[in-house]
Amino acid sequence: MPRESRPARPVPLGPLTPPDWLVRSLKPQSAPIPWAAVARASVAMALPLALGILAGQPSYGALASMGALSGVIGDTADAYRMRIFNIAVPQLFGALGVTLGSLVFGHGWVAVGAVTFVALVSGMMSTIGAVASVSGLLLLLNCVVGAGLPMPGQWWLAPLLMTGGGLLVLTLALLAWPLRSGVPERAAVAASYRSVAALLDAAGTDAYDEARAAVTASLNQSYDLVLARRTRDHGRNPELVRLVAQLNALTPIIEAAPAADQAARHACVRLPPEVPVAVRALADAVERGETPRTDPAEAPAR
Repeated sequence: MPRESRPARPVPLGPLTPPDWLVRSLKPQSAPIPWAAVARASVAMALPLALGILAGQPSYGALASMGALSGVIGDTADAYRMRIFNIAVPQLFGALGVTLGSLVFGHGWVAVGAVTFVALVSGMMSTIGAVASVSGLLLLLNCVVGAGLPMPGQWWLAPLLMTGGGLLVLTLALLAWPLRSGVPERAAVAASYRSVAALLDAAGTDAYDEARAAVTASLNQSYDLVLARRTRDHGRNPELVRLVAQLNALTPIIEAAPAADQAARHACVRLPPEVPVAVRALADAVERGETPRTDPAEAPAR
């Protein structure tokens, strides 16, 4: 007689651990504090309120400070041209929002319907992009403020004060443009070179994977910054062409870094320390706006 088959016993699962690449991707990364943006935010938000209190019109100062807060939210770009776009466009939608809200203030269900419609528009705008998302947020937020609180003066005064506060942030953000045009792009490319130098230093150590992730993040930021400016410049800009070429020159070094890491781990053959030093020297030249020149006689021996 055939034997009855017994159901297989369930195999207990061991502890589930996420893969290393996922842990590294989700691990919080430390970032430098943008002290210039911190100073701009402090001045732009405190100054209008202080002036309003001194003039005996604290509500005017508060509205201007709210507009400055909206400008600070968009003050995230390094390139000066992108600062104009990131700050000015959301300000227009914020002014539109407070105007719509103040027009329906005190109208009961009409105000509810208007805010609901603005919320739908804001949600659809958030799917377009980063700047559109901030614009939609300010459109809805200021509409709620205008619909829920009485605005001082005529209907046009509140959006004018808010726009003025945002323009103050924009003015502070563009003060150094005539003296530092192109500096953010060069600084980003130089930072990419320094991250590659740190990657070469970390070859064969436990810090290699973290350094590799830092290189990827730095390259992404540099390409975004340089190419965003390049798309807005009409004609051939020699400086931007040079920066793109300098970024592309990092590709062979990054591709060779895993081989250097494996050689250091398994064959105990480490890169000469002159190699990362040379890459850092190139970073300094890039940041100064110079074209790096390498003398073959000074190249480290292989």
